[in-house]
Amino acid sequence: MIPSFLRIPGRGGKLSDRLNRLVVITAFLGIGAGGWGLWLETDDALDRAASREKITRACGGLVDPDPVLGLNGGTDRARPGSDGEDVMSGLDDGSDPLAALPQLCVIYRVGEPGTSYGHFQLSAWQTPSDEYAQLVDGWDDPFEDWSGKNRGSTRRTADSAEYPLGDGRLGRYTDDAVTVKADCPNKPDGVTSVNVMAAALYDTGDAEVTDADRRTLATLARTAAERLADRTGCTTELPALRAELPTPGKRLTPAATAKGTCAWYAAYLGEQGRGRLPDRALATPAGTHASQESCLLAVSDGDVERIWSGLGEKEIGDRGDPGTPWWLRAESFFGDEAGEVKAEGLGTDQTALTPGTAGFDDSANVWWASATCAGEPALHTLTVPYPYDRYIRPRLRALFQAYVDDVAARRDCTGLEFPTDFSP
Repeated sequence: MIPSFLRIPGRGGKLSDRLNRLVVITAFLGIGAGGWGLWLETDDALDRAASREKITRACGGLVDPDPVLGLNGGTDRARPGSDGEDVMSGLDDGSDPLAALPQLCVIYRVGEPGTSYGHFQLSAWQTPSDEYAQLVDGWDDPFEDWSGKNRGSTRRTADSAEYPLGDGRLGRYTDDAVTVKADCPNKPDGVTSVNVMAAALYDTGDAEVTDADRRTLATLARTAAERLADRTGCTTELPALRAELPTPGKRLTPAATAKGTCAWYAAYLGEQGRGRLPDRALATPAGTHASQESCLLAVSDGDVERIWSGLGEKEIGDRGDPGTPWWLRAESFFGDEAGEVKAEGLGTDQTALTPGTAGFDDSANVWWASATCAGEPALHTLTVPYPYDRYIRPRLRALFQAYVDDVAARRDCTGLEFPTDFSP
């Protein structure tokens, strides 16, 4: 039975009356549904407002919260980490922010009651730093995934290569993180730069960082670096972001046709031949003002078998298998980054590699050379893990020299200090 307050007088035949009643009933139900929808919208708005406030407070006001909420398809509900070390402090409370660095904030995406997922992380630090360093070592397998598993293949790396942001002056980025460097020519309290990294921490199913998300991370990192520089008294002028950020690669390509930061190796192979050297390469664009660059080289599975079958008993020793993967990495660090490089051996042993020196660290299997590039200190490293280093040791001097010479030509380097110990 229709409630009395919904009854309306007839204005014609039975069909007309029924239509009138249907219109009123539908309108009444629509008002109810609209009220429910309005309540949901209000609830979402309250969640979003609370989340915005939490993000702003947790990340010290260095980032705008809406772009953070918009990552990974967007969410209205987010929270900071529960650990006190996951929330930035001392960056917007009037105290000395330089004394508070480094800082970190972690933001989680909230799902059903009692559940949350990785979403976003912001890190901030100064250079020089006692806690942040550029680590190089022969135990850091680039083909090992986050769980510590290695499938023995060198077709693609677990993490993408680091690409320069534009010409590298602004910073660098990977597939899921962007680091912006703000140089401080006025050196407040001896600080030569302040640095910010914005990273996606997605762990919701098969979520991937899209090109649009990577662009958002770059914007967040640049904004945070500007705000941090302003608060720390760092006089800086950051370059604008490029419109396009090419997707960083993980797949290695034939070394003989390598470009960018590995072009030197393709030229070296053309002149000297390959023998036991790698046949795959992972290069990045060569940023003319990048604070660091790298070239990763690796031996394909089939070529490992070829080389292994041709080794003598003395070279093989008591090894029962090749101990794959076989790889090596050439890297360079420029400016204040050159003073932050450490070779890390097994465990937590670290050796500072000082600009102006050269040598070999046997605990990390790292050779290093140094130079002055465009008036700034530079450090160049060659990392070759055990046991692959034993099989190519006679060629390492010439290989490293070819790499350093290429960097020197591209970056206007002089005063080279080169290691002498390449003996087996």
